[in-house]
Amino acid sequence: MTAAEAQRPVEGAEERHGLFQDPLADWTNDDVLQTKEARAALGARHPSGLRVLDWPELRALFTKYDPPATRHGRRDRRYGLLSVALAALGLTLAGLAPLAVGAERYMEAAAAALTIAALGLMAFHEFGQTSKARWLGQRFGAERVRSLYFQAVTNNLDLVARAMTNDAALGEWKVARTAMLSHLPKPQDLPGQVPKLAGPISSDDETWVVAGWSASPAAPPPSADLDLLLSLLRGQRFDAQLDYVERKLSHSLGAPGRRAATVRLLSKLLLAAAVVTAIMAAVLLYTGRSPGDTDVKLALAVTVGAVVATLALRIINDDRLLSGDAARYAAYAAAARKARDRFDAGGVAEKLAALREMEVIAYRDLREFVAAHWRAR
Repeated sequence: MTAAEAQRPVEGAEERHGLFQDPLADWTNDDVLQTKEARAALGARHPSGLRVLDWPELRALFTKYDPPATRHGRRDRRYGLLSVALAALGLTLAGLAPLAVGAERYMEAAAAALTIAALGLMAFHEFGQTSKARWLGQRFGAERVRSLYFQAVTNNLDLVARAMTNDAALGEWKVARTAMLSHLPKPQDLPGQVPKLAGPISSDDETWVVAGWSASPAAPPPSADLDLLLSLLRGQRFDAQLDYVERKLSHSLGAPGRRAATVRLLSKLLLAAAVVTAIMAAVLLYTGRSPGDTDVKLALAVTVGAVVATLALRIINDDRLLSGDAARYAAYAAAARKARDRFDAGGVAEKLAALREMEVIAYRDLREFVAAHWRAR
């Protein structure tokens, strides 16, 4: 039993997150036993499971990929939020400038500077391929480390089950899994591979970190140790992933679906404001006002500011990308549930097939993630 399982709500209980709460604020990588709490929870309940599922070398390697990917993704989002904030502030100053008697030129200059800064950040985010490639490469690497963890166990069920109580088998398992680490991609190579990873998958054989795993191993003979191992894998591979994706599909503004709807609404309001003020400026000019008149300058300033703010929202928080993320998470959740149902309904052979199916599902989702975010650059 992992720490995530110990803290999971009772089946059927509804877990809700506040409107402004980050649904993943307390998320940890307990599925690969990355935290001390997860290892303590498993060791207290099933020490024989801990001795085969705790993989210190892989945990150390995971920290080379996952935290940098998370930091880079957050930094990328902060740049986006900053560009939106600069555009909004520029819009506000532009709208107030004509009313600031004696300080109009200063406020107009400040508004123009903020607008240019927002456009510059947007351009950096839109065309900064190196930054985006580094983030997506790190994220891909982290998920391949996670995949190796589960693929190694899935494709060596018999050895791992025996190693739960047999010291010789445990030694063999540790030697085997250490050799597997060499099959992982090198962190420094991943950014350059992102354009290829954003392309279509040629074969599901790409799922497997070790090429020889594309052929399914024979199902091991039933045993009490195997039953325990399979029950632990159910919680770590199926339940933990479903917990993660259901948080992503929550009602919080931190979830892609709600963010997409919010971005669309704000974009429509800003566009409406731009159109209305542009028409107002045109009418004023048509009736004989000059471009330097206060009301004309106010209308034009609001028009420009609203357009820039709309661009910031659409480029940084692209509602189509967010909507695509929400749809992808929903599809992933449905496929994972189907695989878990297959796992629950079958014998050892079917459980093995379901675990392998989950690896294919996870890899396809990972490649779709990379492709969607690379195309959105």
